[in-house]
Amino acid sequence: MTCRMTEAEVEENASVRLRIVNGLAAVAITVILAGCSSSAATPGDAWSTPADSTKAADQAKTFQTYGAPDSWANYGEEFSTFCQTNNFTCNKSRSQGEDMSSAEEITAFDAEKNNPKAVAADIGILFASQAEQKGVLPTYKPAGSDKLASYLKGANGGWVATFVGVPGFVVNVDFLKSKNIAVPQTWADLAKPDYKGLVGFGKPGSSGTATMSFVAMNIAAGGTMDDYTKGIAYAKTLLPNIQGVPEGNADQFEKGAVPIQIKYDFNLIALANQEKAKNINAQVVIPTDGSIYAPSAIIMNKYDSAHADFGKMFLDWILSDKGQEIFAKFGARPIRYVTGDLKLPDSAKTLWLPDAQYAKVQTVDTSKIDLAKIADIWQNQVGAGG
Repeated sequence: MTCRMTEAEVEENASVRLRIVNGLAAVAITVILAGCSSSAATPGDAWSTPADSTKAADQAKTFQTYGAPDSWANYGEEFSTFCQTNNFTCNKSRSQGEDMSSAEEITAFDAEKNNPKAVAADIGILFASQAEQKGVLPTYKPAGSDKLASYLKGANGGWVATFVGVPGFVVNVDFLKSKNIAVPQTWADLAKPDYKGLVGFGKPGSSGTATMSFVAMNIAAGGTMDDYTKGIAYAKTLLPNIQGVPEGNADQFEKGAVPIQIKYDFNLIALANQEKAKNINAQVVIPTDGSIYAPSAIIMNKYDSAHADFGKMFLDWILSDKGQEIFAKFGARPIRYVTGDLKLPDSAKTLWLPDAQYAKVQTVDTSKIDLAKIADIWQNQVGAGG
C-alpha cells in the first residue's frame, strides 16, 4: 500500500527535520565549547592570575602543608599572623608533614597530583632543582622576588628562599669540662684527637644540613665552590671524631652521649636554650675560621589549584617585611636581611647570637652545589663509605 502525505503534512515533516538538525548543531557547538573550557582549567592556570582575596579566604579554611609544622622556623606564627592580617579564618588543625624530608615532600607533590593534599612545603634550597625537574611547581613569582639573586628563587616561579641557617656546633660544656677537654672554637679544633667519638654529624649528599656544613668546612679550610680538595683533606682528619656517632638529639646531648652536635645556628640556639633551662651549660659556636649562609626555601604545589589564591598570597607574605621578621623571631636570619634589603628592630633579634660571631660567615652561590657530587666526594674521596 502506498502512503501519501498531504502538502501540509510534507511541510510539517520538513520543519521537524530542520529543528532536529539545528538542535544537533547546537549540541555539537556546546560540546566543542565545553572542550575548550575544560582544557583551559589546567592546574597551572589557577596560578597564572593575580590572587583573589575572597577565594583565598575560603581556601584558608582547608589548606594543608608539608614540612612546615608550627614549631619549625616559626611557621605557626607565620600562618596565624598572615591569616589575622587578612581577616582569614585559617585551618588550625592542618596536616603539617612534620617528619618529611625535602625529597619526600617533592615526591608527595608528584605522587598526589590527581588528589593533592598540600599547597606548600618547606625545603632545603638544594632540593629546589629537584622540584623544578619533577615539574611540581607553579609559574607564580611572588612580590619582592625580583630583589633576590637568581639562585634564591625559581627562574619560572614557584619557590623562593625564606631564611638562612649558619652551620656551626653546640657544645655540652659541663661534659667536656668533666673530661678536661677544651671547648672547640673552629672547624680545625673539631678535628683534633681530643674529640674522637664525641661529634654528631649527618651525611653530606643526603642531609641538606650536613651538605651545607661540609661546604662550610671546605671554605674554612681554604677551598672554593669549584674545588673541594682542601675540604676533603680536612674531612679525612674529622672522620675519627664522627664515625659511629649518631647525628644527635637533645637527650643524647644532655647525657653526654653526643656532647658536640653540628647543625644550623637556629637549631643550636634552640637546643642550647632548652638545656640551659635545665641548668646544663651549653655553648653555641659559630666557627671563627668561617662558615656560610645556607638558605631554606618554600615551594608551592601547582597541582593544588583549589588553594592557589591562598598559596599566592602566602608566597607574597613570606617576602614581606612582616613575614621576614617572624622568621627572625625564631632565631634565624631572614633572607632579605642577609641580602641587605631588610632592616629589623632589636625586638626581632632577641634569640640571635651577637653579630660579631658572624664576621667570617660568607654568602655562597648555592646553585653551584650538587648533592650527587657531594655524596660521591664524601663516600669515595673522603672515604666515609655508605
